[in-house]
Amino acid sequence: MNLYLLPNSFLLLLVTLIIFIFHVPKSLCVDDQQYHNCSQSFQCSNIKSIGYPFWGSTRPEYCGYPVFKLNCSGHAPSISIEEQEYRVLSINQSGSNLKVARVDYSNNICPSSLTNTTTIDKSSSHVLEYASDVQKLSLFSTCPAQFNCTSFSTTTTSFSTINYYETQNLTNFRLSNTSSTFGTCNTTIILRISQSAASYLALNSSKENLGAALDSGFGLKWDASNTLCEHCQVSGGQCGYNTSSAGFICYCKDGPNPYNCGGSRSMSLAWIIGTCSISL
Repeated sequence: MNLYLLPNSFLLLLVTLIIFIFHVPKSLCVDDQQYHNCSQSFQCSNIKSIGYPFWGSTRPEYCGYPVFKLNCSGHAPSISIEEQEYRVLSINQSGSNLKVARVDYSNNICPSSLTNTTTIDKSSSHVLEYASDVQKLSLFSTCPAQFNCTSFSTTTTSFSTINYYETQNLTNFRLSNTSSTFGTCNTTIILRISQSAASYLALNSSKENLGAALDSGFGLKWDASNTLCEHCQVSGGQCGYNTSSAGFICYCKDGPNPYNCGGSRSMSLAWIIGTCSISL
């Protein structure tokens, strides 16, 4: 015997099916693994609740941009930018900024290897730039006077270097030509500090204050597809990085999407069957 549904019966069945599809209990569905992993913030050393664009420790690489890998093995996180290591002093997720300080100058104004701070504005990552209050600090090594550093050329012989520092604020005191004022120095190193630290150093010159300024670090801003990430999060997704296409990706409950999860609520029965385990 053939069964035929009356129009009203068919309509009732269709409505019931639609209601069922859009009200499947979440406990019966399995979220995309990448979405799940990237929705979890993580703690790195002494900093808690870290999220996109950072990754490292328990957080997978695809949850953040490559340059934002954190090393969590020390007392504070560290990050490598253009092959230079920095301590991460703080992270402001909502403001998209962080504060860092050179690892080699940590409690040490006389490191064994003298290198300039990376010019981050021209970094190959193209996602970082200096905060507005960052300025240069110049260290002049092997000069005629001020504070002493002892370096070892062999295990038995040592020699002393005498150094100066200069902030941009010193130009206000008509000391713009350092060579003619202080004499010839063998090495000049360019570092970065905050404007407030530089202003204080210009008026309070001492080895201790110089060390404190370097330890206080300087600010960086990031733009790791910030606008795309905001749209992704508003749509219910989690921000991440597609290592294959080398660009932003939005992880949704039903799988990754290039931009957002705007279409994920238009679920089909095929999607339900494919991602949910339904027990009747």
